[in-house]
Amino acid sequence: MKTLKNWIVEKQSAHHLELLVDGQHHLCLYVLEENLFRVLIKRKGELALDRTWSIAPAQDVPWEGRSREDVSGFSCPAWQLTQQDGALIVATEQLRVTVHQPLWLEWHYRDEAGDWQPLVNDRPTSAYLLNAHGDGVAHYLSRRKDERFYGLGEKAGDLQRNGQRYEMRNLDAMGYNAVSTDPLYKHIPFTIARRDDVSYGLFYDNLSSCWLDLGNEIDNYHTAYRRWQAEAGDIDYYIFTGKRVLDVTKAFVRLTGKTLFGPKWSLGYSGSTMHYTDAPDAQNQLMNFIRLCNEHAIPCDSFQLSSGYTSINGKRYVFNWNYDKVPQPKVMTQAFHDAGLKLAANIKPCLLQDHPRYNEVAERGLFIRDSETDAPERSSFWDDEGSNLDFTNPQTVAWWQEGVTTQLLEMGIDSTWNDNNEFEVWDGEARCPRLWP
Repeated sequence: MKTLKNWIVEKQSAHHLELLVDGQHHLCLYVLEENLFRVLIKRKGELALDRTWSIAPAQDVPWEGRSREDVSGFSCPAWQLTQQDGALIVATEQLRVTVHQPLWLEWHYRDEAGDWQPLVNDRPTSAYLLNAHGDGVAHYLSRRKDERFYGLGEKAGDLQRNGQRYEMRNLDAMGYNAVSTDPLYKHIPFTIARRDDVSYGLFYDNLSSCWLDLGNEIDNYHTAYRRWQAEAGDIDYYIFTGKRVLDVTKAFVRLTGKTLFGPKWSLGYSGSTMHYTDAPDAQNQLMNFIRLCNEHAIPCDSFQLSSGYTSINGKRYVFNWNYDKVPQPKVMTQAFHDAGLKLAANIKPCLLQDHPRYNEVAERGLFIRDSETDAPERSSFWDDEGSNLDFTNPQTVAWWQEGVTTQLLEMGIDSTWNDNNEFEVWDGEARCPRLWP
């Protein structure tokens, strides 16, 4: 990778400052809130991906994504720009960043006494790196001894992440070791750093496979550092402060959107097993579960219907009912409702290549496509190869909604259990046609 070094001011607007780096790249510094800034680097002035599905200050994102240039939903407060000893200083009332030459950023926050205090800074040596002839990107920050790192979503090991390296590459890691397995299911490149006097959050808006090193790696040519590195995409991160970890967490929720509050019944005990729906007499097994709950006075509010109800010769096919196993779905769901139980049915956003509706969906162009042809991309999925649905296409969303409505809700199912959302697509150049025709 090549280190980004020399910069000049290119332009500025009411909400951002833009630097020209090494004569070809653009560093955009956005002032979004008093204590929320964003740093975006455009390789050769272009974005690798011109939209995002992660940023939702208005609590919603279109299926096709939100433009990365969109600042709606943020207050974009007034800010000051000053020059000092060859550096630029951008400041609000609460947060300040100094842009040094060669390129590295130094952040300060204003404490309760009104004084500026060090928050965090880039590694002064080689802070931002891009592959000259590839897609990889990296960002290095200095690491303080008094910082405790948290976050990253569902990860194995201690909640305090210091001294570890983590990979974000979504896998169906069922049965993982709670101490050591990595990577896992989710992609949440968000860390919280806590000190006695302040906390701050750092979120990288990049969906490529990436690594976060929080003190595992040591290189004596540099001071102690932490690293984020991605296979592709843009360097695009948000930094925000708070007195407490709770304040930073709330700020992250405002940035990325809230989780909808579930129905009250979802807080109660929910039964779940693959055994019942895999059995040849699945409906009888499920009805017997209701009887056993009553017999043993087990309070139960819902049941998770595993995917065996969709099977054909042992393989799972979303939106298909196996009427040999479950001959009367509506009778079964009504029995659960009469007993005061709700049903959540397993569905999967991938169709096996021999799914009864595969050709229909392929002809309508609703799958993620192969990198070299317009054929659907295929990857291993459970018992066969399958193609993942392209939910950036509103027509795919409509097809999915129709399936949920006619095959589940109208059968008496109360909720969906969205399973296998890792989207293990191994073709790195596979396409969503509405984004990359």
